[in-house]
Amino acid sequence: MASTNATRTCQWCQREGRLSTCFKCKLVDYCNKECQASDWRAGHKILCSKVPKAVKKAEEKIASFHLRDYTTRNVGTFMVTEAQARRGEIIEENEAQEMCWDAMEMIKGSAEKLLQILEALECFPLSTEAWGMLGHFYQYEVTLQDDKKKRCAAAALKMYDNSILCARKLNPTWVEDRSDELVWGEMENRPYLRSLLGRAIAFKDAGKRRDAIAQAKKLMRLNPNDNQGVRKLLCTWFLEARDTEGCTNILRKYGTNNDSFMAYTDVMLQYVRWKKDDAIENEVKKALYTAIKANPYVSNMLGDDSIKKDDEEDPYYSPGDKREAKNYAVESQKLWRRYPEVIDWIKSQKYVGEKKPSEDNLIDLLKSGIKFQMTCIHSDLEGNDTKESTLIGTQNRGECIGCGLEDFNWPRRLNRPHEPSSDIIVHHNIFRESGWRKTKYMDVQEVPYWRIYLQFYEEDPDNKSDSWDKAPPSYHLPDPIETARSNRVLASSAKCKVCNSNGKFCALDNDCTAFYCSKSCMKDFLEESDPPFFDLQSKTLKVRATEDCSINTIDLDDAFRVAAEHMTNLNSVDIYISQDYIIKNQYSFGSEVNRVLLLSPNELKQFLEKMRTKLISFSFRIGDCCWKEMKKMTDKCRALLPLGTMPNLKKLELSNFGFDDVETLTSCLSNELQLLRLHYVKMGTHLDWKSSEVDALVNKLSELKYLVTLGLPDSSINDQHLWDLLPKLQFLRCLDVSGTFGSGGSLTEFGLRAIADNCPELLSLQVNYQPRMTINGIMYLLQKCPELVDLEVGGVITHINQMRQILNSAKKLRVLWFGAIGWRPETRGEQLEIQRAVQATEGRVVLCTVSGGKSEVNLSAAHRRNQDDSIAKFERAGEQDQDPLVCNMWDGIL
Repeated sequence: MASTNATRTCQWCQREGRLSTCFKCKLVDYCNKECQASDWRAGHKILCSKVPKAVKKAEEKIASFHLRDYTTRNVGTFMVTEAQARRGEIIEENEAQEMCWDAMEMIKGSAEKLLQILEALECFPLSTEAWGMLGHFYQYEVTLQDDKKKRCAAAALKMYDNSILCARKLNPTWVEDRSDELVWGEMENRPYLRSLLGRAIAFKDAGKRRDAIAQAKKLMRLNPNDNQGVRKLLCTWFLEARDTEGCTNILRKYGTNNDSFMAYTDVMLQYVRWKKDDAIENEVKKALYTAIKANPYVSNMLGDDSIKKDDEEDPYYSPGDKREAKNYAVESQKLWRRYPEVIDWIKSQKYVGEKKPSEDNLIDLLKSGIKFQMTCIHSDLEGNDTKESTLIGTQNRGECIGCGLEDFNWPRRLNRPHEPSSDIIVHHNIFRESGWRKTKYMDVQEVPYWRIYLQFYEEDPDNKSDSWDKAPPSYHLPDPIETARSNRVLASSAKCKVCNSNGKFCALDNDCTAFYCSKSCMKDFLEESDPPFFDLQSKTLKVRATEDCSINTIDLDDAFRVAAEHMTNLNSVDIYISQDYIIKNQYSFGSEVNRVLLLSPNELKQFLEKMRTKLISFSFRIGDCCWKEMKKMTDKCRALLPLGTMPNLKKLELSNFGFDDVETLTSCLSNELQLLRLHYVKMGTHLDWKSSEVDALVNKLSELKYLVTLGLPDSSINDQHLWDLLPKLQFLRCLDVSGTFGSGGSLTEFGLRAIADNCPELLSLQVNYQPRMTINGIMYLLQKCPELVDLEVGGVITHINQMRQILNSAKKLRVLWFGAIGWRPETRGEQLEIQRAVQATEGRVVLCTVSGGKSEVNLSAAHRRNQDDSIAKFERAGEQDQDPLVCNMWDGIL
């Protein structure tokens, strides 16, 4: 041991005094050799001796890395990364990753965890996750004295550098100056992104703030959605360096609403700017308003060094609660110590004069939707349970916790104007404590920051008072749809907008509908994200407006007019519109442009009438929750009535439409249909299906004797309906009668027997979210439907042993979806069970969970070929489903 004169704490016995530092690692101190020996046996040997040897050995293998030294297998292009598609999947890398996941569940700082990480490195020396976890271990899991932290940060930096080096060797496109995003949602990207963040923090801990900021900026370019919270670190580092410009840029980009960390950081920023004459005090007050609105508890905890994190305390918190405030106060202690004058200013604003507002002003604040602290003597509405405490109060119905639940009780007296000196009804908005309380104005003792609230709440765009969605009488809000319609231009002829040649493509641009002769003339438009356009020589009018589309106005009226006049070969329609174009986003920032869908019932109806004898396929799918809006745009779906008179229509698909009555829906259904999908179609004023309406729909479906594919998810269909309907559909091969996600459906074993006994040649069945079905009914179905190749039973079959029963019985099954909602195989045992189950089918069955997607399994070369064949067949079936001439997606594939 190397001697040191400073007073330290012994790593083993925790005594203070004259100690010596471990000569080898120089990270821990001991008071004598006995303590050193005890700690060595307890686990320090691993950190001090085994880790350096393992690191050196792994670094040598990194330097000599060649792919041929490891086992790879081809995984195709389905749900894999770019690098995996090119080089294949490395088996050892997967095994090391599984070891790392197991290590994540082990006790923080334990010898077992460290050994598990080293085992992962031994298995695959280029494991990005293992190197990153080793860096994290040095950074957070080694108990250190303050003077050793820089040395430990240097060790962590080395591990993170190795992690990043390995990631870039395995993924050559992940270069230092990469500009393309690496999405956090893709699990394969996360180890690399975690190591980049760890490297930035290690730079900061090592005293290299500039390097830390530069690394964090690069990380935010790769992951601009900032799922890792890098913006919070950057704001802190900028303020520590008194760089107000850098902090301002971050806050402008990400905002401060509903984010306590960013909001209180903004208070500090605006105060510093105020003192530098870059801002006025009113801007500081406005920032304080946003901060206390996000979390009113934080202000009392700032600068309180007695607040500590408790490892045994519940680590989870909700926005605005005390645990969030405590978490922020602890994490930002060092920063706020640098600015004690800001804390003093915040406390000076707590009470300016009186400790509470006037009674009228208090009622106004309660109705405003702001949730604020209010210390008072209060009781329940019956006058019992009287106590004195601080409430987080509101009288705004939309802001009350639980307001959307069926059992939520709204006190009727709140519908009347408040009378002076009468009871003040307050909803206490704290999870697990929420409920109605009453007090009197004389019993209200204090309302902190009430002057700040009164000064800014009326101009707050997030203010949701009872009339928040109504414009003032003197101001008329323009209709965004009419505004967009009036500003658009339709080209007078089908000539190219650039060179005046005959148009071949029609583009639905923001301000006009234009024609182009080629994609080279259309190159400026094609630079948009997912731009909507269609080929005038095609047989299909295809319009896709996804959430990623950068065109803000989609004019379907123009699309229908152009298609009817210029698409002479047209025989099918395929339209998908994201909900972003239909439902106005109430939570968008002011700088965001509202998206608009232009669709009028007359244009839709006229188009369908003109195409009455031509159309063989019509698919019109809308994003979720747009039923009411589509009722308005289609005259309660009466504009779709010509569909029912089309003699050649074979395929009809409607998704998220709202019909006013069942007669309109059934009138849209031609008896010649071979494929019908009514996905999440709603009925009536309240958008709920009545039993009589389901009966009427089933009666109509019984007349569609040529149906090959039928989809009726979320339709309230019951067992008896299936017994009445299915005997009449002799050609049925694909059926979807799934229930509703989250709430289920009404089908039982009796309904499964109806399917089994009447559809013996069934190829595809979806009965997801039907919790009343059991494994017994599924097994009976498999006996009666031996040709089944695609089965979806998510939310029905939730156990792995039930899944294995299905695989043992279904000899032709290719794809099986199963599992409970929210479940995915995460433990090593679950993954092994799934692997054995697929191996038992010789790789024939592709297993997918409803929440996790396709399950990755290790298979032999022969079994892998079977798996790839099933995946290819499934992908071809999906492609074939888009063909207007194909009504059975599996036709000709098996």
